[in-house]
Amino acid sequence: MSVLAEALRTEQVGAAEATYRVRVTEHPVVVDGATVGHVVATGYEVLVDGVPDAARPVVFLFNGGPVVASMWLHLGGLGPRQVIVPTDLGATSPALESQPDSLLDVADLVYLDPVGTGYARLVEGADPASVRGVDADARAVAGAVSDWLEGGRRLGSPVHLVGESYGTVRAPLVAQVLLEQPLSIACAGIVLLGQAVTIQETAERPRNVVGHVAALPFMAAAAWFHGRRGVDAPGGTGATLPEVVEEAVAWARERYLPALHAGTRLSPDERERVVAGLAARTGIAVDEWRRRRLRLTKEEFRTLLLADRGLVLGRYDARYVSPASEGPFDVDASTDHVSPAFVAAVVRCYAELGVPADRRFRPADEDAFGAWSWLPGSAAHRLEASGTPSPFNVFDYAAVLEHLMAQRPDLRLFLGTGYFDSLTTVGAVEHLLAQADLPSARVVRREYAAGHMMYTDPACRAALVADLRVFLARHGDETRTA
Repeated sequence: MSVLAEALRTEQVGAAEATYRVRVTEHPVVVDGATVGHVVATGYEVLVDGVPDAARPVVFLFNGGPVVASMWLHLGGLGPRQVIVPTDLGATSPALESQPDSLLDVADLVYLDPVGTGYARLVEGADPASVRGVDADARAVAGAVSDWLEGGRRLGSPVHLVGESYGTVRAPLVAQVLLEQPLSIACAGIVLLGQAVTIQETAERPRNVVGHVAALPFMAAAAWFHGRRGVDAPGGTGATLPEVVEEAVAWARERYLPALHAGTRLSPDERERVVAGLAARTGIAVDEWRRRRLRLTKEEFRTLLLADRGLVLGRYDARYVSPASEGPFDVDASTDHVSPAFVAAVVRCYAELGVPADRRFRPADEDAFGAWSWLPGSAAHRLEASGTPSPFNVFDYAAVLEHLMAQRPDLRLFLGTGYFDSLTTVGAVEHLLAQADLPSARVVRREYAAGHMMYTDPACRAALVADLRVFLARHGDETRTA
């Protein structure tokens, strides 16, 4: 571990004033005995008499992609600094303010940037494939976690992992590597924000009926927000958002799924009843549902719901809308305004910490996604699987979670989802909890009236921080589900 920058700050942390240390550190990624790159960590540790408190939990946080930097979780409000996104579209300098109501009062926070993102880079001449894949990435991130804990003399501290989006696939794999490596480290908790563990099962591939069932609660939520539910929708105009989504989940399971499974064998009368039910819940006309044979993807829904007004819903947060584009450019109102503010703020944050000026911050590794190996090594060894992409490959990411929770009876899981997120939906969480053998007594589930990055909404950020503060404080005590 080498230190790029370090600073001490004394300011309000929760209910009291505290001194904490911020350190930006590099951690080598070693493959076959050679260093191929570095993961960069930004750690916030509260000091007691000048040293960190080993009894405090350490929370490691990373975003997804693959692969993007952790700037979203870093400056989204969970830590002691927060981006204030300007409402003035012409503003060039977003505010970066102290955030006293963060998780730092109950845990030390370490934000991890995988190789190719932030200030983390491959070594010159190293093969990018050595870090681009579910297994290679998990080993690299687990190595950084181990190095940070060992170098900071924090091996005895409770460890939690927070992953968002693709980071929810990474987190269980990292926990598994940590547990099974020679320097065995057991995680106390895993937090999945916008879980993508079930991406294989719930992706809207042609003829994958589960994907459509998982998407319906999101569509119902978006239609509710934009006032497009039918007059005969369940619950009427007075239905609350949780009520709308809960009813859509049940109806999708009990009526929509059997209808999709019946396919061309569905009776005309039942087809019309299902078409009417879909239209009432989603605001999409019966003729559209009829023409599409009861199937509508989330991307199609985003363009159709407000098409009469020439608007398209945001992909990351369907509450936001933008003018529909007839050209090749994809406009997403939910991120196009927010992203520049976060990039500008994170660069300023690191400049204030003293990161060398010759370093260049990279929000994402743009080449990684297309080159990513999604196949876990464990699947390649199965009889029906192939080492190269094929219809027989197995992508059972949920099995890693099942295995971990069976191995560690004290491991706890937190699932946080935005109602208006079209990428990682409430329906996908329903599928995970229904199909994976996860002990309900150790699972905490929460939904928020926001999108993919629910913490960018002030009210939802406060609710998420409060929920995580309780989750982190319990350390194996009684948990709850909701």
